[in-house]
Amino acid sequence: MARDVPGSVTNSVRVLGLIVATSGVITLLIWLLRDDVLLAWAKGNDGAQATLSEGGIEALRESPSAPGFVALAVVAFVGFALLAMVLASFFVGGHPWTRFVLTGTAGVGVLVGAICLDNHLPVIFVVLSGVIIVEGLVLLFFLWQRSTTTYLRDV
Repeated sequence: MARDVPGSVTNSVRVLGLIVATSGVITLLIWLLRDDVLLAWAKGNDGAQATLSEGGIEALRESPSAPGFVALAVVAFVGFALLAMVLASFFVGGHPWTRFVLTGTAGVGVLVGAICLDNHLPVIFVVLSGVIIVEGLVLLFFLWQRSTTTYLRDV
């Protein structure tokens, strides 16, 4: 007999899916706006500013000190999306430990979003960082509802 999944568990998984989708949009925007991201990174880096003033954006792109933001974003997104799928599956399956892992994941997302708010990124990234923060807080809300606790306890 299948157990009924409460709305708080269903909503947790939906919000987790929204976080993954928002992360996918951010990854796509990092690729589309890679020069803007690189220039934002260069604002706080004296060596990058020197490279930029000497050879322009092309020299900055070719610089060995410039991070590969697109590759990092793609790898991070794929890893996070796969982790979220596995955790959501175990969470819906009633494994109580997943709530703690998802809580940590949401907490890290909120922290990263807050750090991104103050890093001179293009406006769209600031807005999406705010969205990630809100989504993480909403996920925490649903993860710790009484009905979620009851569902996970009645395994």
